[in-house]
Amino acid sequence: MKLFDPVVAEDKMHANLRSILSTRNGYNMDVLQDWARGFVDRDGKFVEEFQTTFNSSFWELYLFAVLKKYGMSVDFSQARPDFCIPSLRLNIEATIASHAQGAEPEFAKLGKTLPSDLNTFNLQTIVRLSNSLAAKHRKYVESYAALDHVKDSAYVVAVTNFDQPFSFMACQRPIEAVLYGYYVDEERYIATAGKEGRLQGAELLQVFKDNGSPIDLGVFTTPAYREISAVIFNGCATMGKVRALSSDPSPGIVFTALRLNPNSDRPHVIREPKWRYEENLLDGLRIYHNPFAQHPLNPALFRHPSVFQWYFQGNEEFVDQREGQLLFRSVMTATTNGEIRQRL
Repeated sequence: MKLFDPVVAEDKMHANLRSILSTRNGYNMDVLQDWARGFVDRDGKFVEEFQTTFNSSFWELYLFAVLKKYGMSVDFSQARPDFCIPSLRLNIEATIASHAQGAEPEFAKLGKTLPSDLNTFNLQTIVRLSNSLAAKHRKYVESYAALDHVKDSAYVVAVTNFDQPFSFMACQRPIEAVLYGYYVDEERYIATAGKEGRLQGAELLQVFKDNGSPIDLGVFTTPAYREISAVIFNGCATMGKVRALSSDPSPGIVFTALRLNPNSDRPHVIREPKWRYEENLLDGLRIYHNPFAQHPLNPALFRHPSVFQWYFQGNEEFVDQREGQLLFRSVMTATTNGEIRQRL
């Protein structure tokens, strides 16, 4: 599957693809082609969708690379859901939270300032993620549940957010609010200079759209979404991941990463040139389990030192996290004329 051979006119191409083609960086292209190796284009439209809508296809390629990393064999003879793994009685449906109609897309960040209020910023992502998850829950109930290869297997939704400029900055805050009603108000922490105690979350069970309609959060705190076994999330699965994994020897590429420091409110801050920076494919991956799942996902399937998991056994709650797990990453590139560009 040749991702970068144009199959649509340039004016139909997604801005992110045009950016890749304009630089013709073979190192980055090689990473994406490696992710795609073994991927089966079941309906013959994948390359066209990759070139026109990009983000959802990019997310599918990343997920496929993750499954290959774990040695999970995908059965592409099944038309749906996106990834069927019969040997593990596991089905994974991929989706993204994209921008609302009329809102600014995630790629429109050039020249924009960083969000000034994290709560306002996170609220938008909470709404978009909630919509995406609800749609995939309906899809299961109305379409997938009766399929022989699905009905007695775990059903996992893999979602990430590309819903606004700098969407990667939301990290895990919105998805944890959507799933468990758990939200960390970093604005309050910043405003009080940390005097209100450690950077901990509080219950948030409802938010409101711009039109005033409510959205209930904490969908994994009741049986309402029992059909969804777990959610896979990675806010670091962006082009920054591709650049971190590539063999690009170009000078002037600098990574900034925040990694978990369980002994402090302040994460480990790492700023390194590319030749010294380290990141792996699974860094940033997070698995959130549903305690009410009708077909639970076995936490052992995705257990890895780089992977965060929040899961339940009986009445007990467990969190798998280790020092150094990736929370956030950005990339700065100095061009030959001295211009600084941010790529994610």
